[in-house]
Amino acid sequence: MPTPSNVVQLHEFRQVSRQEIIDDISSEAFMLLRESARSHGLPIKQVLIEHMRDIAVVINSVDGSETVTNVLDSIARQIKDD
Repeated sequence: MPTPSNVVQLHEFRQVSRQEIIDDISSEAFMLLRESARSHGLPIKQVLIEHMRDIAVVINSVDGSETVTNVLDSIARQIKDD
């Protein structure tokens, strides 16, 4: 039977692996948005802002306004801390 430290290490490994996959998906989405914006002659900033609004609307419709407010607040805190 694995020791508790091995269980913790496996959990941490899974979390890191999952985050790496999420980061890869996010990077791919950004590259797709950037290329699509370029091909249509649109500023990437405008496309990203609209995309963020759309994501917020989806989160709001699925999980409610409290959740989307918490997500946006978390993002704002991360930006301020950088």
